[in-house]
Amino acid sequence: MASTLVDLDQPPYRNEGFCAVLELAVAAARELDTGADRVPAPRASRDAGLDERVQREAIRRLRSGAVVNPGLLPLLAEGRFAAGVPDLVCLIAAPGPARARTVLDIVREAAERGERVLLTAPVPPPVDAVIAGLPDGATVIRADQAGSGPGGIDAASAAVQQRILARSQAAARRLEPWLGDPAPAHGWLRRLDNALTEAAEARERAGRAAAHHEATVRAARDRLGAPLAGIARERATAERAAAATAREVERLTAALRRAETSRLRRWQAGRLRTSLSHAVRHAAAARSAFHQIDAGYAESAREHDIAVGNDSVVRAAAERAAFADLAARRALESAERSAHQLTRMLDGVTARPEWTADEAGLTGFAERCRELEPTLRGRAGLLREWRQRATRPSRQLHAELLRYADVVATTCLGAGRPEHADLEYDLVVVEDAGRVAVPAALVPLVRARRAVLVGETERPPLRDVAVVRAWVAARCPAGVDAAELIGLLTGSVFDRVAACAPAADRAGPGSGGSGPASGRPGG
Repeated sequence: MASTLVDLDQPPYRNEGFCAVLELAVAAARELDTGADRVPAPRASRDAGLDERVQREAIRRLRSGAVVNPGLLPLLAEGRFAAGVPDLVCLIAAPGPARARTVLDIVREAAERGERVLLTAPVPPPVDAVIAGLPDGATVIRADQAGSGPGGIDAASAAVQQRILARSQAAARRLEPWLGDPAPAHGWLRRLDNALTEAAEARERAGRAAAHHEATVRAARDRLGAPLAGIARERATAERAAAATAREVERLTAALRRAETSRLRRWQAGRLRTSLSHAVRHAAAARSAFHQIDAGYAESAREHDIAVGNDSVVRAAAERAAFADLAARRALESAERSAHQLTRMLDGVTARPEWTADEAGLTGFAERCRELEPTLRGRAGLLREWRQRATRPSRQLHAELLRYADVVATTCLGAGRPEHADLEYDLVVVEDAGRVAVPAALVPLVRARRAVLVGETERPPLRDVAVVRAWVAARCPAGVDAAELIGLLTGSVFDRVAACAPAADRAGPGSGGSGPASGRPGG
């Protein structure tokens, strides 16, 4: 068996030698416990290889100084409570309600102060008794409890997964129309494109029908307009005659004014008055004739329009133009309905593109939806996949749950499992510490600023002393302190610490929970 050989007589190597003996104790315990029935005895339910690894990791941290409490190594190796570091307190009491109540008070008060607490024991029952008494409010995680039992990490993980699913359900529902083959949103986008294509074709047909209708109207007017054309010529002649007589009246009126104001031409005024009187009568007659002809022309034009509108060819062309225009409007309305559906599907998913209910606005909206579709389809697929994974049991949440828990409860060796990573705690409480060997106790102790060891004195050794002595005599490497190794294999961490703890670091259940948990600089 490989081991680190050191000279324990040299003070500078004393702590290093203790760490070397700790590593040897871990290996020796594995050999001694193989096939043995000892306390604690649930080793068949644990990974023995992992248990050994976590103990060796704790020893490595102790040796390198990577511990939260720098006084831990001097305490365990030399029995020295170093000054200026947080306490390690021994709560001495026999198992029973008083001890359980005191431990409960310690854990509860520390959690209420906002401290992170690690509650450990060699086996789960002592932990269960304390956890059952904690009030609601604190986040408590049973790190070593398998299954979905109350407080178990699997149950807490499942609860977190359910909350995640509940909170993401609305987003999943909004994105659901963008999933599928084909996706509902894709179907509405295809309808919008088809409706716009149909609207463009219908608009083109309507334009051709309107042009044909105008051509048939012009042809009908030409075909039916001979009588109206004659009346129009008479009207034009009458209009010219009325205009000419009106100009003659204006001319004579001006000439009369000039004659009346000139001495030399006054003799012409009488003749001009007579001519003006005749011109006025002729102008009135011409205007009257024009108005009569114009009224007749208007009536004839109205009758002509009616005749053109009633023409069978014109009516057929008008009906075709009307139907084509109606088809174009209906196609555009269908595109608008599709756009409304897509707008609802975009609501709450992304910024809704603005659009207007015309062909240009709907075409721009369709282009924007085509740009968004791959992104939204991918986002919907990722969310569905993520939610499907969230429905399956997963250990990925365990580390985060442990990181943010107020109280973590587990066995001593369970505190070193991978999901605990490098978590640190303000307080560790080791319940039933009289049944925990030093290497196993190191697993939680290296993570804590302060510690409370709960146990009773004068307990039987962890292993048969005679068997251990025989093993040490036969297998202990040269240079290793055999007495130290025997002590680590047969004695508990509680025995080791309580033996050297000053009075200030000892407490009984009658002292209450606040004293041991409060912590004071070690003396």
